[in-house]
Amino acid sequence: MDIKENDSKLFTPGPLTTSLTVKQSMLHDLGSRDTVFLNIIAYIRENLIKLADASPDEYIAVLLQGSGTYAVEATFSTSVPQQGAKVLIIENGAYGQRMIKICRILNIPHDVLSFHETERVQIDQVANKLKSNTYTHVAIIHCETSSGILNPIQDIGQLVYDHGTTKAIIVFF
Repeated sequence: MDIKENDSKLFTPGPLTTSLTVKQSMLHDLGSRDTVFLNIIAYIRENLIKLADASPDEYIAVLLQGSGTYAVEATFSTSVPQQGAKVLIIENGAYGQRMIKICRILNIPHDVLSFHETERVQIDQVANKLKSNTYTHVAIIHCETSSGILNPIQDIGQLVYDHGTTKAIIVFF
C-alpha cells in the first residue's frame, strides 16, 4: 500500500484525516512501555497543559484512545457519581445529545439546557438555570462538530465559577 499525500480528505466529524508525516510515523511499532513511547506521551501531556494555559500543579491531561463518544462515557462514568451528583448538560447538537443519552444509561441525575443546533449557547439562559438549581457538574461541548458551532466556554466557565456551588465543569473539545 502506497502512502500518498494526496489521499482523500475526510470532512466527517472526527477529525479523521491524518497528514503524511503521521501516517509514516504509524509505520513504526512502539511498545507501550518503551522509553521512546513514554517520552512522547509525557511530551504530549505536558504540552496540552501548557496549551490550556493551566498549572501542572493543579491539572493533568489524560489521553484516551477511542472516539469522542468513548471519552464522554469514560469521563461521566469515572468522574460523576450516580448518587449525590446532578449534572447540567448544556446541549446544542449531536454530541450534546450523546451526553444526555450516556447520563441516562449511567443513571446519573441531570438537567438539560437545550439550544437549536445552529445556535450558540446563550450565557443569560445558563445563568438563569444555575440560579434555579444546584449542580455538582456542568457539561458542554466546546466545538459541536456536527454543526461547526463553537460554544463560549470561557464565559460559561467564568459563570460557573462565579456561581460558586458547582464542583466541576466538564468541557469536551
